[in-house]
Amino acid sequence: MTTIVLSLTLLGAAACAADPAETTATSSSSAAPAPAASSAAPAAPTGTADKAATCLAFMMMNISEKGLGVLAASTKIIGVAIDDEEKAKTHVPALITAIEVYRGELAKLSADTADAEVKAALDADIATVAGAGQALTAAGGDVDKVLEILEGTALDLHENKTSKVCG
Repeated sequence: MTTIVLSLTLLGAAACAADPAETTATSSSSAAPAPAASSAAPAAPTGTADKAATCLAFMMMNISEKGLGVLAASTKIIGVAIDDEEKAKTHVPALITAIEVYRGELAKLSADTADAEVKAALDADIATVAGAGQALTAAGGDVDKVLEILEGTALDLHENKTSKVCG
């Protein structure tokens, strides 16, 4: 729960600090989502966006509807779970969908970057986010397991590798 509250605070601060004039630097690739990262060597970057452009696109995505969708779905589950675990279960599919959308956006950024360090961080985050989605699916409606996943760092936008690389 602390992680989610911290994420809310950081996202709010990022939203206030973002310069809307810079949003034109975001990527518009339509590349298909990359598969989850494996233990093989990271793929070489093939995109054209430099580190600054990719990081800006990443930060803007995190404060967009696609990035905040995971946070909104998580908040619904936590808020409802306090009083009604059965109702909380009904919100889990929306969270899984939001995670898949977010993962897809990370994959687009990974495909678009020309920076090896940012690509490696994005690919690691794609694998982490995909793992969280799989864990939520495997939880099978067990609200305690769902809450445990939400309290972890897999969906913490501040703790992911790309946030650390992009600073």
